[in-house]
Amino acid sequence: MKKKILIKDIAKKTKIPIEEVELIVNSMLDLIVESLHQRDFVSLIGFGSFVIVKKNSRELFIPGTNKKIKVQSKYGVKFRPSKKLKSILCDIKL
Repeated sequence: MKKKILIKDIAKKTKIPIEEVELIVNSMLDLIVESLHQRDFVSLIGFGSFVIVKKNSRELFIPGTNKKIKVQSKYGVKFRPSKKLKSILCDIKL
């Protein structure tokens, strides 16, 4: 689902104007990014949490050549689904 469709669906479900829903969704995403930038975790009860993780530097082998390159250490974001979300996803038939 794209953000535009999410905003439209929320506006339809809540009967709030699309402009207001867009402002709320964008503000929420900005706050999540801001918290992660400050190396804080974000927990949304019943949905999951976003956690900053440090990825160590490592060497990568480039396929088809004998070259190796070194990748510097960096920070990334990991999403950990809640137990409730995991149980809902386990019920999906593939």
